[in-house]
Amino acid sequence: MSSKTGLLTAVHLANIGSTLAATRKYALGTLYVQLHPSFIEVARPPAFGKFIASVYQSSPTVLGAGVDLRFLVSSLKARELVTLREKIDYHFFDYPLGSSEDRGKLQLRDSEVIELGTKPFEIDGAGLQDGGKMFGNVVLGGTFDRLHGGHKVLLTQAVLLAQERMVVGVTDENMIKSKKLWELILPVEQRIAEVREFLECIDSSLKYEVVPISDPFGPTATDPNMDMIVVSTETARGGAKVNELRTKNGLNQLEVHTIELLDDESTVDDKEDKISSSNQRMDLLGTRLKPRQQKPNLSPKPYIIGLVGGVASGKSKMAERFQKLGAGVIDCDKIAHELYEPGEECYQAVVNNFGLGILNEDKTINRKALGAIVFADPDKLDLLNTILWDAILERAKQRIVELHEQQNKQIIIMEAAVLLKAGWQSACHEIWSCIIPKEEAIKRLKQRNGLSEEEAIKRIESQVANTELVRHADVVFCSAWSYEYSQQQAEKAWGTLVEELKLKL
Repeated sequence: MSSKTGLLTAVHLANIGSTLAATRKYALGTLYVQLHPSFIEVARPPAFGKFIASVYQSSPTVLGAGVDLRFLVSSLKARELVTLREKIDYHFFDYPLGSSEDRGKLQLRDSEVIELGTKPFEIDGAGLQDGGKMFGNVVLGGTFDRLHGGHKVLLTQAVLLAQERMVVGVTDENMIKSKKLWELILPVEQRIAEVREFLECIDSSLKYEVVPISDPFGPTATDPNMDMIVVSTETARGGAKVNELRTKNGLNQLEVHTIELLDDESTVDDKEDKISSSNQRMDLLGTRLKPRQQKPNLSPKPYIIGLVGGVASGKSKMAERFQKLGAGVIDCDKIAHELYEPGEECYQAVVNNFGLGILNEDKTINRKALGAIVFADPDKLDLLNTILWDAILERAKQRIVELHEQQNKQIIIMEAAVLLKAGWQSACHEIWSCIIPKEEAIKRLKQRNGLSEEEAIKRIESQVANTELVRHADVVFCSAWSYEYSQQQAEKAWGTLVEELKLKL
């Protein structure tokens, strides 16, 4: 992402789309927008809420998805042009500076001044109404995962309405588990820090209290010094519930200000049709979540990816996709089955430790009988793993050499459900994880394996949790949606890696 920063001072609201589009060629990472403080003579700050929301909604199309757009409310409240602490590469104006008195008031430092418009300075407040009442203490709440346009609208509208203090409740881990791909939600401490940084950036005059909440009400249940709550159309009922609780607790009723959700103009069938954090988390699937790390203990070629995931997560199907794209694939579960065959060292070790009772008539190991023993006794499961895991990894390493030397495979996928438990991360250049919601995994196990709900739950809960799979992952996939969407995730991850490694496959 570009690190260049711009600050636009605007007076012509009707031309804002073309003005913003004119900044695209400067390849900005961040664009601050301030409405000229003279606007305050036309309307109070709340009047600009709908205009700002419309700009945030269209900004991904007009500016490009990679630009962090921020409307500065400070200029309207302080009634003066904003001076930012950070270095601004470009100062944009949608009017010739010679047509106003602004040049003498500006501290441009080393910035390049660019006049994007030829229409002279004239406050264009058409369509604005006074905006109504402002409130001393405003409150709102949400998950606020990876701030997007919808969050910015919600927070900015609240700032426009607030005169003294703003309280923001940010949901903690106890409240996020019903969210789509909740395992990818950032830690609450990080979300709180991002919300606070955004708020203090757009208006430093207010007192901000950004706090974690573990229930739907947070501070609204007990704080007597609140005047208004800001909600979205999706959470409007929550505002009414807050007032019911405040009545029970002998507190004043809050004014409720409802904001329309922003439509997502780039949505696809598998995603929501609103700008949402859920859509953003879906966009993270198949992308690199961590910078690629050097592994001095491993040869750079072939490049080994450990593919992990729980039962029914779509891990094997994902491995098939990568095989079709050109990867060599090693199935560690199949290697384990090979090691159970008579004549293998592991076969004899398993029989010696678990007795002849686990054998079929033809002397092969009855894995169902062995499973009944080890899954009923954690110590015996540990013993079996001690026998198998080192042998599986050693055989997998042999196969890696064969695939590279005999088939010239440059990228090799090592599919291994036990990889994290076995501690094989050091044998891989990176880890790719497949996750699936617990409810979907249960459904698949019942349909595919004929398990009862209780059996399916027991099997799922014995595995590495999705949160651990995500924590260790460089890339995450989820097959909860269409086949095509899973294919897109695979192609995205594969294309990124091939480009990074500069391979010609």
